[in-house]
Amino acid sequence: MLPETADQSARDGDICRRIECVYELPPMPEMAQRVLALRNDPDADISDLAAIVELDPSLAAQVVRYATSPLHGYRGRISSIHDAITRVLGFDLVMNMALGLATGRSFRNPAEGPLGLHAFWRHAVYSATLAQGIARRMPRDLRPEPGMTYLAGLLHNFGFLLLGHLFPPEFKLLNKLVAAQPEAAVTALERCLLGMGQARDAFELGHTRLGAWLMQSWQMPAEIRVAVCEHHNPDYSGEHAVYSHLVLLTDHLLKRHDIGDAPHGELPGTSLAQVGVEEAVLEELAATLIEQGDELEGMAGTLAGG
Repeated sequence: MLPETADQSARDGDICRRIECVYELPPMPEMAQRVLALRNDPDADISDLAAIVELDPSLAAQVVRYATSPLHGYRGRISSIHDAITRVLGFDLVMNMALGLATGRSFRNPAEGPLGLHAFWRHAVYSATLAQGIARRMPRDLRPEPGMTYLAGLLHNFGFLLLGHLFPPEFKLLNKLVAAQPEAAVTALERCLLGMGQARDAFELGHTRLGAWLMQSWQMPAEIRVAVCEHHNPDYSGEHAVYSHLVLLTDHLLKRHDIGDAPHGELPGTSLAQVGVEEAVLEELAATLIEQGDELEGMAGTLAGG
C-alpha cells in the first residue's frame, strides 16, 4: 500500500496481516491474469490481445460496445475486437479496459444500495470514461497515459468490493448508512461501524487502503495503487499523483449528477492544478458524458449481472 507515513505503513501492514491470518483474499481471475501477463510482455501485439479478449464473449461484447458508443464519434463498422483496437480505442486502452473488467469477477456483493454492484459498476464505468476524457484535455506535459487513466477510474473503489467480500454483515450496514446519509463522507461512515476483530480493523483501515492492499496483492501497477489509496486525498503530492487527482475530480463531478460516493461536488484547487484544466471545461465534459451515457448504463448493468 501507499500510506502517508512510516508509522501508518507499519500499522496498516499489521492490520492486513491480521486479516490475512483469518480471511483469504480473492485470487485475481484467470482472464485478468492473462491480460496482466500480456501487459508485462514487451513483444505483445494487437493480435495477442484480441485473441485473449475473444476468449471471453462477455468481455469482447463490452469492448465492442464501448468502441461503437457515441462517446468516440466513430461512424464506421466495428465487427471484431481487432477493429475496436485498431480503428477506435488503441492497444493500451483495450488492454487496461479488459484488465479492469475482468478483475471484478472475483466478487459477489449485494446488488442494491449506494455501494451495491449496480451503483458500484455505474460509478466505475462513468469514472473511467470521464477520467479518460479529462486526460485528453490536459496540457501535454501533464497528460497521463490514457489506458492507465481509464483503469484507475474503473478500479478506484475496489476496496468496497473487498469489504463486502470479506465482511458481508458489516458491509450491509455500511451500505445502509450511506443510503441514509448521502451527504456524509463515506470515509467517515466507515469509521462509525462497530465491528469486531478483523472487521473492525478493516473498516478503520477504510476502502481506500484496503483496496490498495488488494491491488498490491494482485501486483497491479503502482499508478493504480496510488489512485485507489489516495483518491479521497486532495493534498496527495507523491509519485503518480495525477491519477489520484483525476479520480478525485471525476468523483466530485459525478456527484453533481447523483453518481458515486463523493461527499459533495466542489472541486479542490489542488486537484484542478494537478490536471491543468478549467472547472468550466470539466463540468461540460461531465454533462456531455451524462447526456450520452446510454451505452455506459448498459455496460454497467451487464457488469453488475443485471
